[in-house]
Amino acid sequence: SANPLLLDISSDESKAANMSLSQFIKAIAAMLGPIIITALVKYTGNWKLIFPIYAGLSALSVIWLYSVKIEEYKSDKEPATFGSVLSLFKKPFVIIMILSTFLMVGFDVGINSNIANFLKTRFSISLETASLGISIYFASLMVGRFLGAILLRKINPYGFLIWSIVITLIGLAGIIISDNLTVIRIMIFVAGFGFSNTFPIVFSLIVGRMPEYANELSSLIILSVVGGAIIPPIMGIISENVSVTACLYVLVICVLYVGFASWYAMRTKTK
Repeated sequence: SANPLLLDISSDESKAANMSLSQFIKAIAAMLGPIIITALVKYTGNWKLIFPIYAGLSALSVIWLYSVKIEEYKSDKEPATFGSVLSLFKKPFVIIMILSTFLMVGFDVGINSNIANFLKTRFSISLETASLGISIYFASLMVGRFLGAILLRKINPYGFLIWSIVITLIGLAGIIISDNLTVIRIMIFVAGFGFSNTFPIVFSLIVGRMPEYANELSSLIILSVVGGAIIPPIMGIISENVSVTACLYVLVICVLYVGFASWYAMRTKTK
Protein backbone atom coordinates (compact mmCIF):
# COMPACT_ATOMS: atom_id res chain seq x y z
CA SER A 1 0.00 0.00 0.00
CA ALA A 2 2.95 2.36 0.44
CA ASN A 3 3.76 2.48 -3.27
CA PRO A 4 0.30 3.61 -4.46
CA LEU A 5 0.22 6.05 -1.56
CA LEU A 6 3.49 7.53 -2.82
CA LEU A 7 2.02 7.82 -6.30
CA ASP A 8 -1.01 9.59 -4.84
CA ILE A 9 1.13 12.48 -3.62
CA SER A 10 3.28 12.61 -6.75
CA SER A 11 2.58 14.63 -9.85
CA ASP A 12 2.32 12.78 -13.15
CA GLU A 13 5.78 14.05 -14.10
CA SER A 14 7.41 12.82 -10.88
CA LYS A 15 5.74 9.44 -10.28
CA ALA A 16 8.54 7.34 -11.80
CA ALA A 17 11.23 9.55 -10.24
CA ASN A 18 9.73 9.26 -6.77
CA MET A 19 9.39 5.50 -7.15
CA SER A 20 13.09 5.28 -8.04
CA LEU A 21 13.94 7.46 -5.04
CA SER A 22 11.95 5.15 -2.77
CA GLN A 23 13.80 2.13 -4.17
CA PHE A 24 17.11 3.93 -3.57
CA ILE A 25 16.19 4.54 0.08
CA LYS A 26 15.05 0.92 0.37
CA ALA A 27 18.43 -0.22 -0.97
CA ILE A 28 20.21 1.85 1.69
CA ALA A 29 18.08 0.19 4.37
CA ALA A 30 18.88 -3.26 2.98
CA MET A 31 22.58 -2.42 2.99
CA LEU A 32 22.49 -1.17 6.59
CA GLY A 33 20.79 -4.30 7.93
CA PRO A 34 23.88 -6.58 7.88
CA ILE A 35 26.05 -3.73 9.16
CA ILE A 36 23.79 -3.17 12.18
CA ILE A 37 23.67 -6.90 12.93
CA THR A 38 27.46 -7.13 12.73
CA ALA A 39 27.80 -4.21 15.14
CA LEU A 40 25.32 -5.80 17.56
CA VAL A 41 27.24 -9.08 17.54
CA LYS A 42 30.55 -7.30 18.06
CA TYR A 43 29.49 -4.97 20.85
CA THR A 44 26.67 -6.87 22.59
CA GLY A 45 27.05 -10.48 21.47
CA ASN A 46 23.33 -10.67 20.78
CA TRP A 47 22.21 -10.28 17.16
CA LYS A 48 18.55 -10.72 18.15
CA LEU A 49 18.53 -7.13 19.40
CA ILE A 50 17.94 -6.21 15.77
CA PHE A 51 14.26 -7.16 16.22
CA PRO A 52 13.40 -4.52 18.86
CA ILE A 53 15.31 -2.01 16.72
CA TYR A 54 13.20 -2.93 13.71
CA ALA A 55 10.06 -2.80 15.87
CA GLY A 56 10.96 0.68 17.12
CA LEU A 57 11.64 1.96 13.62
CA SER A 58 8.36 0.47 12.41
CA ALA A 59 6.45 2.14 15.25
CA LEU A 60 8.08 5.50 14.45
CA SER A 61 7.12 5.06 10.79
CA VAL A 62 3.50 4.37 11.72
CA ILE A 63 3.35 7.41 14.01
CA TRP A 64 4.95 9.65 11.39
CA LEU A 65 2.71 8.39 8.59
CA TYR A 66 -0.39 8.82 10.75
CA SER A 67 0.56 12.41 11.49
CA VAL A 68 1.00 13.36 7.82
CA LYS A 69 -2.05 14.66 5.98
CA ILE A 70 -2.33 12.99 2.58
CA GLU A 71 -5.05 13.61 0.02
CA GLU A 72 -5.57 10.17 -1.46
CA TYR A 73 -7.02 9.52 -4.88
CA LYS A 74 -10.79 9.26 -4.59
CA SER A 75 -12.47 6.64 -6.74
CA ASP A 76 -16.18 6.15 -7.27
CA LYS A 77 -15.74 2.39 -7.59
CA GLU A 78 -16.29 -0.09 -4.80
CA PRO A 79 -13.35 -1.03 -2.52
CA ALA A 80 -10.98 -3.69 -3.81
CA THR A 81 -12.17 -7.28 -3.52
CA PHE A 82 -10.81 -10.63 -4.61
CA GLY A 83 -13.26 -10.58 -7.49
CA SER A 84 -12.18 -7.12 -8.63
CA VAL A 85 -8.56 -8.26 -8.62
CA LEU A 86 -9.36 -11.31 -10.76
CA SER A 87 -11.43 -9.20 -13.15
CA LEU A 88 -8.29 -7.27 -14.13
CA PHE A 89 -6.96 -10.38 -15.86
CA LYS A 90 -9.50 -9.68 -18.60
CA LYS A 91 -7.34 -6.75 -19.65
CA PRO A 92 -4.33 -7.68 -21.86
CA PHE A 93 -2.39 -4.66 -20.57
CA VAL A 94 -2.58 -5.94 -17.00
CA ILE A 95 -1.53 -9.49 -17.91
CA ILE A 96 1.43 -8.34 -20.01
CA MET A 97 2.68 -5.78 -17.49
CA ILE A 98 2.22 -7.97 -14.39
CA LEU A 99 4.15 -10.75 -16.12
CA SER A 100 6.91 -8.22 -16.75
CA THR A 101 7.13 -7.43 -13.01
CA PHE A 102 7.19 -11.19 -12.33
CA LEU A 103 10.21 -11.54 -14.62
CA MET A 104 11.90 -8.40 -13.27
CA VAL A 105 11.82 -9.77 -9.74
CA GLY A 106 13.05 -13.09 -11.11
CA PHE A 107 15.91 -11.30 -12.85
CA ASP A 108 16.87 -9.44 -9.69
CA VAL A 109 16.93 -12.50 -7.46
CA GLY A 110 18.37 -14.67 -10.24
CA ILE A 111 21.44 -12.54 -10.92
CA ASN A 112 21.98 -11.92 -7.21
CA SER A 113 21.86 -15.63 -6.33
CA ASN A 114 23.85 -16.93 -9.32
CA ILE A 115 26.52 -14.37 -10.13
CA ALA A 116 28.94 -15.48 -7.39
CA ASN A 117 28.73 -19.13 -8.47
CA PHE A 118 29.13 -18.04 -12.10
CA LEU A 119 32.34 -16.15 -11.34
CA LYS A 120 33.65 -18.92 -9.07
CA THR A 121 33.11 -21.59 -11.72
CA ARG A 122 34.16 -19.50 -14.71
CA PHE A 123 37.46 -18.27 -13.25
CA SER A 124 38.22 -20.89 -10.56
CA ILE A 125 38.35 -18.28 -7.79
CA SER A 126 37.26 -18.57 -4.17
CA LEU A 127 33.64 -17.96 -3.26
CA GLU A 128 34.68 -15.01 -1.12
CA THR A 129 36.37 -13.34 -4.09
CA ALA A 130 33.51 -14.23 -6.41
CA SER A 131 31.01 -12.70 -3.97
CA LEU A 132 32.39 -9.30 -4.87
CA GLY A 133 30.14 -9.58 -7.91
CA ILE A 134 27.09 -9.39 -5.62
CA SER A 135 28.41 -6.22 -3.98
CA ILE A 136 29.07 -4.70 -7.40
CA TYR A 137 25.52 -5.50 -8.46
CA PHE A 138 23.99 -3.89 -5.37
CA ALA A 139 26.22 -0.85 -5.77
CA SER A 140 25.05 -0.44 -9.36
CA LEU A 141 21.41 -0.56 -8.23
CA MET A 142 21.98 2.19 -5.68
CA VAL A 143 23.83 4.43 -8.12
CA GLY A 144 21.29 3.82 -10.88
CA ARG A 145 18.27 4.51 -8.69
CA PHE A 146 19.79 7.68 -7.27
CA LEU A 147 20.44 8.99 -10.78
CA GLY A 148 17.02 7.78 -11.89
CA ALA A 149 15.36 9.78 -9.13
CA ILE A 150 16.99 12.88 -10.64
CA LEU A 151 16.81 12.19 -14.38
CA LEU A 152 13.24 10.86 -14.44
CA ARG A 153 12.02 14.31 -13.44
CA LYS A 154 13.27 15.59 -16.78
CA ILE A 155 13.18 12.57 -19.11
CA ASN A 156 10.16 10.73 -20.50
CA PRO A 157 9.75 7.46 -18.52
CA TYR A 158 9.03 5.41 -21.65
CA GLY A 159 12.22 6.47 -23.37
CA PHE A 160 14.18 6.07 -20.15
CA LEU A 161 12.80 2.53 -19.77
CA ILE A 162 13.80 1.52 -23.29
CA TRP A 163 17.35 2.78 -22.80
CA SER A 164 17.51 1.03 -19.43
CA ILE A 165 16.65 -2.26 -21.10
CA VAL A 166 19.23 -1.72 -23.84
CA ILE A 167 21.95 -0.99 -21.24
CA THR A 168 20.94 -4.08 -19.26
CA LEU A 169 21.22 -6.27 -22.35
CA ILE A 170 24.66 -4.81 -23.15
CA GLY A 171 25.78 -5.68 -19.63
CA LEU A 172 24.44 -9.23 -19.88
CA ALA A 173 26.09 -9.71 -23.27
CA GLY A 174 29.41 -8.60 -21.80
CA ILE A 175 29.04 -11.00 -18.87
CA ILE A 176 28.30 -13.93 -21.18
CA ILE A 177 30.89 -13.20 -23.88
CA SER A 178 33.91 -11.85 -22.01
CA ASP A 179 36.70 -14.06 -20.67
CA ASN A 180 38.23 -11.31 -18.54
CA LEU A 181 37.26 -11.12 -14.86
CA THR A 182 37.70 -7.35 -14.64
CA VAL A 183 35.59 -6.77 -17.75
CA ILE A 184 32.85 -9.04 -16.41
CA ARG A 185 32.78 -7.15 -13.12
CA ILE A 186 32.35 -3.93 -15.08
CA MET A 187 29.57 -5.54 -17.11
CA ILE A 188 27.84 -6.67 -13.91
CA PHE A 189 27.77 -3.02 -12.88
CA VAL A 190 26.48 -2.02 -16.32
CA ALA A 191 23.69 -4.64 -16.21
CA GLY A 192 22.64 -3.64 -12.72
CA PHE A 193 22.83 0.04 -13.58
CA GLY A 194 20.54 -0.46 -16.56
CA PHE A 195 18.12 -2.65 -14.64
CA SER A 196 17.96 -0.44 -11.54
CA ASN A 197 15.02 1.74 -12.59
CA THR A 198 12.94 -0.73 -14.59
CA PHE A 199 10.72 -1.85 -11.70
CA PRO A 200 9.96 1.66 -10.38
CA ILE A 201 9.12 2.89 -13.87
CA VAL A 202 6.91 -0.08 -14.75
CA PHE A 203 5.11 0.13 -11.40
CA SER A 204 4.34 3.81 -11.93
CA LEU A 205 3.22 3.17 -15.52
CA ILE A 206 0.87 0.35 -14.51
CA VAL A 207 -0.81 2.24 -11.67
CA GLY A 208 -0.73 5.53 -13.58
CA ARG A 209 -2.62 3.95 -16.47
CA MET A 210 -5.41 2.69 -14.18
CA PRO A 211 -5.33 4.78 -10.97
CA GLU A 212 -8.85 3.76 -9.98
CA TYR A 213 -7.53 0.18 -9.63
CA ALA A 214 -4.38 1.16 -7.71
CA ASN A 215 -5.07 -1.22 -4.79
CA GLU A 216 -5.87 -4.19 -7.03
CA LEU A 217 -2.84 -3.57 -9.23
CA SER A 218 -0.57 -3.19 -6.21
CA SER A 219 -1.82 -6.55 -4.95
CA LEU A 220 -1.01 -8.19 -8.28
CA ILE A 221 2.42 -6.58 -8.40
CA ILE A 222 3.15 -7.78 -4.87
CA LEU A 223 1.99 -11.25 -5.89
CA SER A 224 4.35 -11.15 -8.86
CA VAL A 225 7.37 -11.19 -6.53
CA VAL A 226 6.92 -14.96 -6.61
CA GLY A 227 9.06 -14.66 -9.72
CA GLY A 228 12.00 -14.45 -7.35
CA ALA A 229 11.20 -17.98 -6.19
CA ILE A 230 10.70 -19.45 -9.66
CA ILE A 231 13.35 -17.99 -11.96
CA PRO A 232 16.43 -18.83 -9.78
CA PRO A 233 15.58 -22.57 -9.54
CA ILE A 234 15.17 -22.66 -13.32
CA MET A 235 18.61 -21.09 -13.63
CA GLY A 236 19.97 -23.62 -11.17
CA ILE A 237 18.63 -26.56 -13.18
CA ILE A 238 20.16 -25.18 -16.39
CA SER A 239 23.45 -24.48 -14.61
CA GLU A 240 23.70 -28.07 -13.35
CA ASN A 241 22.57 -29.79 -16.54
CA VAL A 242 23.98 -27.51 -19.26
CA SER A 243 26.52 -24.95 -18.05
CA VAL A 244 26.86 -22.07 -15.62
CA THR A 245 26.98 -19.64 -18.54
CA ALA A 246 23.86 -21.06 -20.17
CA CYS A 247 21.74 -20.20 -17.14
CA LEU A 248 22.39 -16.49 -17.78
CA TYR A 249 20.33 -16.70 -20.95
CA VAL A 250 17.29 -17.00 -18.68
CA LEU A 251 18.09 -13.46 -17.53
CA VAL A 252 18.35 -12.34 -21.15
CA ILE A 253 14.89 -13.77 -21.85
CA CYS A 254 13.50 -11.95 -18.81
CA VAL A 255 14.88 -8.61 -20.01
CA LEU A 256 13.73 -9.18 -23.59
CA TYR A 257 10.20 -9.76 -22.36
CA VAL A 258 10.34 -6.57 -20.27
CA GLY A 259 11.40 -4.85 -23.49
CA PHE A 260 8.36 -6.26 -25.25
CA ALA A 261 6.09 -5.17 -22.39
CA SER A 262 7.58 -1.68 -22.56
CA TRP A 263 6.92 -1.51 -26.29
CA TYR A 264 3.36 -2.69 -25.71
CA ALA A 265 2.80 -0.05 -23.02
CA MET A 266 4.09 2.65 -25.35
CA ARG A 267 1.93 1.42 -28.24
CA THR A 268 -1.24 1.41 -26.15
CA LYS A 269 -0.69 4.48 -23.97
CA THR A 270 -3.16 6.61 -25.95
CA LYS A 271 -5.86 3.98 -26.03
